[in-house]
Amino acid sequence: MNTSKLAACLAVALGLPALAMAADAPSAPSLGAVLAATPGLSLTGYVASSYTHFDTSTVGQRQFDLKTNGFTLNQASVTAAYLPSSGAGASVTLLGGDDASYLAASAPQFGVATAFAQYAVGALTVMAGRLPTLAGAEVVNPVADNEISRSLLFYDLEPIYHDGLRASYVVGDALTLTGGVSNGINYSSNGTADSKLVELGASGAPSKQLSYSLAYYYAGTNSYYGGAPGKTSLLDFVGTYNATDALSLGLNVDLVSKDLAGTTKKANGYALYANYALTGQLTLSGRGEYLTDDDGLITGSANKLKELTVALNYTPVAHLKLSAELRQDKADNPLFANGATTTTKQNSFELMAAYSF
Repeated sequence: MNTSKLAACLAVALGLPALAMAADAPSAPSLGAVLAATPGLSLTGYVASSYTHFDTSTVGQRQFDLKTNGFTLNQASVTAAYLPSSGAGASVTLLGGDDASYLAASAPQFGVATAFAQYAVGALTVMAGRLPTLAGAEVVNPVADNEISRSLLFYDLEPIYHDGLRASYVVGDALTLTGGVSNGINYSSNGTADSKLVELGASGAPSKQLSYSLAYYYAGTNSYYGGAPGKTSLLDFVGTYNATDALSLGLNVDLVSKDLAGTTKKANGYALYANYALTGQLTLSGRGEYLTDDDGLITGSANKLKELTVALNYTPVAHLKLSAELRQDKADNPLFANGATTTTKQNSFELMAAYSF
């Protein structure tokens, strides 16, 4: 007699019918069994931690860099998704760690990065909820980026997510059209109910070597972009060219315009990327940026910013990514705080380890 039957017999003998029923009841299926039994259902995630050193006393113009000298648990993220090519589905990404403070001020160490439901029929897909932005070459997930630090464009000019509704229609490999409406232009919490954001997008891959995405955002009068309310527009372009099997090149352009009580202020940013696979496990990456802020929309006064980053990424085993980065930022006018003074230059060194599953 097996153990479960023996337990049931003892329970009956002792007058414990509830325990007898529990002994015969099937156990709950494991998570692995649930995933295996539901085609299309996935559970993925990652953990990323870094060490950062700056030669200035405070961090300037940087997203997700909080410490000038020290270790940081940047992100611990889990995504549960069921997104079939036809029918209803959903995806939820939870984010913990210090970086989550940028996404939810009310929960500094934990936030909902994205969460949306979708319905797909033929070439049309409709999504509603907290959606990732269409803009930019870089993303929140550090495993997917080639540099540790985020670009000036990512921090100064581009939104991260939107709370709203979006629809996309696949015309072909070379063209997918997207349109939507949401709250605000810089995160969902910035702006009021009167500040709706309209988004339009086009993306595709005309060939194996070339891919592109184009996004246009327009937000209403109460959009708090650049620290003050006003009508805001953002035109974003990202292009990628795979020159060889080892070398890829990228371009990201952002053009921002804001109407402040009849006065128009503009800021433009340009970023170039290069990635070269030295071996199957080792990749050398570079990024150069130029941001013009002649009207002081981003930095508060007329300025021009430049940055150059060199990064080395190593994957010794599957799912483990080790990265090292050197970066220098420069400004035409003093911008970076160093003690009681401000300087025009900032240097940083970063190390990161990230494991994904």
